[in-house]
Amino acid sequence: MGPLIPAAIVLGGAGVAWYKARKRQPKMTPARKKLYQEALRSLKEPAKLRKLADEFEKEGLKHEASMLRKRADLRAKPQPQKDAHADAFRKGMASKNPEAVKKLASAFSKQGALAAASKLTQYAKGLVGKKAA
Repeated sequence: MGPLIPAAIVLGGAGVAWYKARKRQPKMTPARKKLYQEALRSLKEPAKLRKLADEFEKEGLKHEASMLRKRADLRAKPQPQKDAHADAFRKGMASKNPEAVKKLASAFSKQGALAAASKLTQYAKGLVGKKAA
């Protein structure tokens, strides 16, 4: 019975620490969520996106900050790269290979091009549905 008491104390302390850490986790409030979504959708200036990313980072919202920075990087790309992305998107939307379209959607998503990624994903789902029919 003796060795169980220290183990119970350690486990109890770990449980309390976990609960406190969980309680301190940053929250995506409705106002922050609206600001974040609107920024991804319509904010064009890379500097403003990066500044907003810094604010989200300060609040502990690392994922959202990362996505805003990716969006800023995407907006800051030179025109030839933007044209290449647009061309890749058009080719993806014309493809008949659902797996290739899904991979392209994933690549767009990782770069912060969420609208294009969403459209490609929906298109790939339609291709899969056509194959099943």
